Amino acid sequence: MIVISMRMTRHVYPGGSEEKRDALAHDWWRFLHTALPGVPVLPMPNIGGRAVALLHELPIRCLVLSGGDDWGVFPERDATERELVLWAERMSIPVLGVCRGAQVLNRIRGGRIRSGFDESHVGTHHSIRVEACPHGHWPPELEVNSYHACGISAEDLAPGLNAWATAEDGSVEAFSSPDGKQVGIMWHPERETVAREHDMHLFQHLNRVAS
Repeated sequence: MIVISMRMTRHVYPGGSEEKRDALAHDWWRFLHTALPGVPVLPMPNIGGRAVALLHELPIRCLVLSGGDDWGVFPERDATERELVLWAERMSIPVLGVCRGAQVLNRIRGGRIRSGFDESHVGTHHSIRVEACPHGHWPPELEVNSYHACGISAEDLAPGLNAWATAEDGSVEAFSSPDGKQVGIMWHPERETVAREHDMHLFQHLNRVAS
């Protein structure tokens, strides 16, 4: 079973009252069904430390931190994902962070996030260079989608994390922990119309290495 975090939204009703909601793009269901057919997927509500209590009796093999709102916008989500990552570390469960999720992993391990990335990273596609990827054979250069105004410069990567893909401006596009069980990527596999082989292989690899 895979656990995936959800973004939060704020709905304002006529009259000014508002309601916070958890949400997950349907693109994720399509991608995960293609990459890992038959593997159950559990979306996790943003309920802070109580989220971990829901997982103790479940056969969780991998945690996915999805993209969406920036850190600090919804403290409930920040707290939930922090607790999930710390739990996964204790349980030796692989974690894959996607866009915001990669930034969360970097932040929790002591790195920093920079804002103000230019238009080459916002709502576009760009090339990345892949070097020494520890998760199977990848081509040396790829084109990926990009939707982030916040990102990770090389000097802001947390101690112990190893960058294995970078953009033309030198910013980090993918990294892994020394044991390979925490991986961050800055593109969105689920937003491609057709699932790409290297993205599916990455999810399949993490599902295999789960202890």
